[in-house]
Amino acid sequence: MDYEAIRKEALITAQAMLSYGLTIGDSGNVSARVPDPDRLLLAITPHGCYYDTLSPEDIVVVDEEGEPVAGDRIPSVELLLHAAIYRARPDVAAVIHAHPPLASAAAVVGRPIPPILEDQMIFLGGQIEVAPHAMTGSPQLVDYALGALGDRNACLLANHGALAVGHDLRAALTACQYLEKLAQAFLFATWAGQVNVLPPDVVEVETKFFRMRR
Repeated sequence: MDYEAIRKEALITAQAMLSYGLTIGDSGNVSARVPDPDRLLLAITPHGCYYDTLSPEDIVVVDEEGEPVAGDRIPSVELLLHAAIYRARPDVAAVIHAHPPLASAAAVVGRPIPPILEDQMIFLGGQIEVAPHAMTGSPQLVDYALGALGDRNACLLANHGALAVGHDLRAALTACQYLEKLAQAFLFATWAGQVNVLPPDVVEVETKFFRMRR
């Protein structure tokens, strides 16, 4: 199978994540589900590499256990997290783990972000939960992150960063941007002294919009 197109798109997304200020240096990771009728395959950014120095051939295609299919680089240390999300969420075809400044600050605060913005409801799916802290690349982080993500498109990782998913790479990147915007609104409102949540009827309707979009 020719993996050129999906590797190129994964690299473009990783470089966009960097240029949009959603991460710094070689931190974070991006993956895309690779269509295959027989097994779970994913194209994922390599470990410890600056995104602006990579070529599409540096994006690694592996199976869910990390066995290489295409590419010679070492896959991201968060491979297990990406693979677990694809197993748990058939609707997800792209995963981004990033370290946006304001989302990271909200992750340090450690409180869920309640339903405060309409685009939060429509594009992210509801209240943003915070996964308890666990070591990078650990099975415990995988379990915590899956629980916090649920059926939504984003969550926070305590004292770490952000996780966003989508039906394709562009959607996952957009979800990451919405999460950063939401974190900014939440933190600014907290500092101003008042966080007003959306009315319950609005939350119900807009959650239905989110599910229709999936």
